[in-house]
Amino acid sequence: MNIVIVGKETMALLLLRPEEDVVGWVDFPRNLKVKIYNSDAKYPANSLWSYGVLVKNPYEVVEKTVGLSMGVVVAKTVRIEAETSIEGVLKDLYKIGLKTNLSLKDRLMIRKFLVETVASKKLLEMDMPTKIFEVQVEPDGKEFVSFNSVASLWTKNKFVLESILSENVDLVVNNLTGQSGLGTQVARQLESTGMRVIEVKSDQGSEVTAGNGCFFSVSGKYPFTESLLVQQMNCLEFGKTEQEGEKGITVWLK
Repeated sequence: MNIVIVGKETMALLLLRPEEDVVGWVDFPRNLKVKIYNSDAKYPANSLWSYGVLVKNPYEVVEKTVGLSMGVVVAKTVRIEAETSIEGVLKDLYKIGLKTNLSLKDRLMIRKFLVETVASKKLLEMDMPTKIFEVQVEPDGKEFVSFNSVASLWTKNKFVLESILSENVDLVVNNLTGQSGLGTQVARQLESTGMRVIEVKSDQGSEVTAGNGCFFSVSGKYPFTESLLVQQMNCLEFGKTEQEGEKGITVWLK
């Protein structure tokens, strides 16, 4: 599970891999700008939470914007009052008024895992390489960075889940939203976990359940991949077949 940690003026990404006994931590540059997921506007990453509060949906704004921009699957968000640090997360996870979409049960389990990790000095702190950023200068002379296409190559190496990789699933992404490029962005997110996307298309003639959002159908058995799609990508399963010779997963974006 990847969790965005939003601090007072900083942001970080917390990687939790209990099954691999790994906790990772990635700090975001203070001058990072990202494209809002449902807009053409670019905002400082540190302002995403404030923007999300204004539009009355801070968790979705933070998770989808960071996930699509960086090319990773982001499951949850935690807003702490101090600057981002593992110590700050440990301190605030028990607070009653903590701003997060984690359940209380998850908060307790995560804190226990983090305490054990810090005590055993197994925290993996990762630096983002400069090659994954494009540098731009604003008219007032201020310099900022944004993720470039190389970022997806870096995330594929750093965010893979062994349980997903071992299922060796072929996946097709069908973008029916009308948003150009969204299918490719979601494909990069899924590939960062270890899934193998073999096709990205916009086939408007495809049959899919009514409604908007993320849906998927499965041919075969891929329990870990299916669980990630449901629990971390908020996708709904609407079809499963066991026909011999037909294997893989199709994801529809509507």
